[in-house]
Amino acid sequence: MDTGDDPSDLDAIYGLLSDPYRRYVLYYFLENERATIDRLALQLAAWEHDKAVESVSEDEKETITVALRHNHLPQLEDHGIVTVNQRSGDIVAETGFDGIRATAERAREVEGPDSIVGNATESFLYSDPVAETTSDDR
Repeated sequence: MDTGDDPSDLDAIYGLLSDPYRRYVLYYFLENERATIDRLALQLAAWEHDKAVESVSEDEKETITVALRHNHLPQLEDHGIVTVNQRSGDIVAETGFDGIRATAERAREVEGPDSIVGNATESFLYSDPVAETTSDDR
């Protein structure tokens, strides 16, 4: 995904970042190149419910698995961010992820590790504006 001067690219990027589950998938791929749907659902459930992965119930994981399979992963795949093998459940970050990596990193930075857990409906899009960096700041 190119993040050049085309405003539709920004619309697509922020559209993908607007949902907590999709943001959490992107955060996961900041640290990992591949995943399985089960592993990803387990991690997202842990973040959402503010608990250890080992404490996530099967129902909590299944709820997220369904949302990932039928909504969020297809959207990320349509934008070239990930590839999903539906038979094996394997998910691999694609070259399109590189185009939104910096924005995903900034979103994670703004949300912070504490806000990744708990209320999954909060969005970094409604946080304080990003301060512009000047050459004096470097």
